[in-house]
Parts: sequence; structure tokens; C-alpha cells
Amino acid sequence: MTTDKFAEYVLAEHERLLSKTSTDIARAADRDYLVSGISQADLQAPVTRKFAAVILHRAMQRLTREEDEDWGIAKGFRDIYDCRVCANAVAQVAVKGILPPETNNFFGMTDILTDEKVSETIIRLYNKSQRITKLLEL
Repeated sequence: MTTDKFAEYVLAEHERLLSKTSTDIARAADRDYLVSGISQADLQAPVTRKFAAVILHRAMQRLTREEDEDWGIAKGFRDIYDCRVCANAVAQVAVKGILPPETNNFFGMTDILTDEKVSETIIRLYNKSQRITKLLEL
């Protein structure tokens, strides 16, 4: 799945859960917010964990209105600053149990998300009871 399709999937699932369809203008604004600053080449490439984290974090800010938390375990990720612009997004999706790290101290920024992982991640975004809370105890 491309990064662009991932963003579309996040928006479509949000609309499905709300049981309403956004206006074209509102949907375009939400989409623009989710993918802002991501290059066209990256949007057309398979979705990496770092770009998934950015889109998920922006969805939390705009669509679910979740507040950021302390970085907790994410402070120890060896690759957290491989993308300084993405660091907070990565930390937030990890500590909230939406997109867990590959290991206790490694997020896996450039790893490609499989379609199965994409589905699991989006379920966790919108359903807090499905989040992986054991990460908070590490």
C-alpha cells in the first residue's frame, strides 16, 4: 500500500465509524493536513513506518483530538532521531500503542508496513481498547 493510499484509508475509516460522509472540501482539507510536507515520491512509494506514524499522529490531532503524551519508552528508541521531523509522531503512536516498535529500543522507521499491519494499526487508531498497552510498562 502506498503512503497516499494509507492516508485515504485512515480518512475512509474515520468516515465509516462516524457513519457520515464528509463534504469534498472537508475531506480534501483533512487529506491535505494528513499528507502535508510528504513529497510526491514518498506518497507514491510503499508506506514506511515513519510516514505511517506521521499520518496517524496527524489523524489523532485533527480527527480524534487526542493530546500528546510523554514519550515514555520512545525516548530509548535508537532510531527516534533518524527523522527529526517525525520523532514526536513516532513517539506518540508508539506510547499510545497504535504502532508499536519493532523491538524495545528500535522503532523501525524505514520498514514497510504490510497490509495486515496497516489494518491492525488503523483499528488501534480508532479503537483504544485494541491498543497495545503493555508497551507502557517497559
